[in-house]
Amino acid sequence: MEASRFGFDPSLPPACKFDPTDADIVAYYLLPRAVGHSNPHAHAVIDADPCSCPPWELMRRHGHAGSDHAFFFGPTTKRGSHRANRTVPAGEGGGTWHGQTSVETGLVLVRRGGDGPEISLKYKKWQFSYLDSERRTTGWVMHEYMITDPLLPVPGAAISRISMDSKAKKKKQQQPTHAADKSALVNTGEGGCALLNAGEMVATSTTAQSPSLRAATMAEGN
Repeated sequence: MEASRFGFDPSLPPACKFDPTDADIVAYYLLPRAVGHSNPHAHAVIDADPCSCPPWELMRRHGHAGSDHAFFFGPTTKRGSHRANRTVPAGEGGGTWHGQTSVETGLVLVRRGGDGPEISLKYKKWQFSYLDSERRTTGWVMHEYMITDPLLPVPGAAISRISMDSKAKKKKQQQPTHAADKSALVNTGEGGCALLNAGEMVATSTTAQSPSLRAATMAEGN
């Protein structure tokens, strides 16, 4: 999805997308949040409980009705729960995020040039499928990311990525497009696609079954 929808410079060409990998999400957004560091690109992640209402309404409320996906920071007290399911209040249309799978992954960050200590961590990724109040599948998917090791200053901090599966996307594309669906978020910071290639940090990951991991560069002094 175009980077401008996530608060990046609207002058960036449409080909410039914001579609971070799992390692990018954890290294660039979740980790700074969990340790209480400022992040110039934090505007790409919305501060809103992803379980506060049905996903289509959540996307609409935050200017992403026409987006393929969006990212959310939810309340840590609730997001820290290890429940298999996440429930949406009945007053907001009901429904349940039904837990399907989870995997724990190792990540190692190394400062540029190899100077300084490595940063090692583990994070867990859960996958949920949204069922409506009648327990019917809707095509909406949520991936929830949480750092599990080491313990951090903000325990339970999590990022959720909400999107539609391919079948739901196809159905949506066949529906009339409303003007409101084309709205983009107001630019709140400089940068864009470069945020993943600016030399600040490049991270890669392996599953817990393959703990060996080398990633790469982190800005000196950070």
